[in-house]
Amino acid sequence: MAVYEYEGIDGKGREISGIIEADSPRAARVRLKGEGTFATALYLSSAAGNAAEEKFPLLSGRSISQSDLALITRQISTLLEAGLPLVDALQSIIEQLENAHSRRVLSQIRQKVNEGRSLYDSLSEHPRIFSDFYRNMVRSGEASGTLGSVLGRLADFMEGQVALRRKIQAAMIYPILMTCLGTAILIYLLGSVVPQVTGVFEDLGRAKPLPTRMLLAMSAAVRQWWIAGALAMVVSIIIFRSWSKSEAGKRALHALLLKIPRIGPFIRLTAMARFAKTLGTLTQGGVKLLAALEIAKPVMGNVVLEEAVASIAIDIREGKSLRAAMQATGQFPSEMRQMVSVGEESGALDAMLLKVADNYESRIESTVASLTALIEPLMILLMGVAVGFVVLAILLPIFDLTEALG
Repeated sequence: MAVYEYEGIDGKGREISGIIEADSPRAARVRLKGEGTFATALYLSSAAGNAAEEKFPLLSGRSISQSDLALITRQISTLLEAGLPLVDALQSIIEQLENAHSRRVLSQIRQKVNEGRSLYDSLSEHPRIFSDFYRNMVRSGEASGTLGSVLGRLADFMEGQVALRRKIQAAMIYPILMTCLGTAILIYLLGSVVPQVTGVFEDLGRAKPLPTRMLLAMSAAVRQWWIAGALAMVVSIIIFRSWSKSEAGKRALHALLLKIPRIGPFIRLTAMARFAKTLGTLTQGGVKLLAALEIAKPVMGNVVLEEAVASIAIDIREGKSLRAAMQATGQFPSEMRQMVSVGEESGALDAMLLKVADNYESRIESTVASLTALIEPLMILLMGVAVGFVVLAILLPIFDLTEALG
């Protein structure tokens, strides 16, 4: 039997939607009609056949948000821990989901599991939604017979990552907003207000102070060259994006970012926290260290640091310890190496890595708070200097004229 998603109208005229199993679309419509529902749309939700690929050609290219995926993972874990079979747990969650795309994806996964395939294999058909990290955690849970608890740890990991990302994004909203607002105000002043106010100085025949001449030159440049400036900015952005996506350009940019004061240490701290959390969660779930390193490499988000992780994997294959391999790269802080060494000697590497991740995440929060506290007065100071320059450039000729008349 195939799984179909339907939209329709019930006996009371209300619009409804849901999931139904049937041998064919005709059988699904007949069954719905027997239940008092008139189907206005019927979609095949099985990924098994070509028909599904024709119905949903863009399905594999779409994704599910991390927050939604974390919630779904938490729900599956809770139901499995309560003793519900996997197929029934998936069906229960499908019936509660409001997002149509999420329902279709889970319906396809449920259909595969119902046909006897493992959850890992079913998830592998949606690589853009379920990462290597996610799928390998599921595989380790299925192999050990502890899928419920493994999904619980996976949900903890994802919820922590979502919360951390939201904190960083929230901290960046204010400086970005202030920068955009300040730039817009300054452009408006130079393009519209300044020419009207300073136009009277052109007829006085007196030498204008340097700040006034600078202000008039900037105003003229904004009014006469704003189109060329906008085009130049767009072209520069396109060229920079193209360069930064190339292999050499991306590596050069990432290496430069790591060297910038304050920004570089913050990028490294964030990458180390993600790496330790991912590696610790994977090894705790039973994934072998070499496989865990390969999966954790992309989470670094920096080519230079990713190359360091690749170098660690090579050294471990040659017989080195994780601590020695990390030290050889020169990219990992000493405190992290010490914790890893303790973990290797005590046989609790996963626990030590998770402790490192928790420590670094706490430091990230405090760093974000301190950067925000530093940026706010700095932005106010810069806007004050810009506005003060405009006011000074306008007032100086007035003072000169007043002195001349006096």
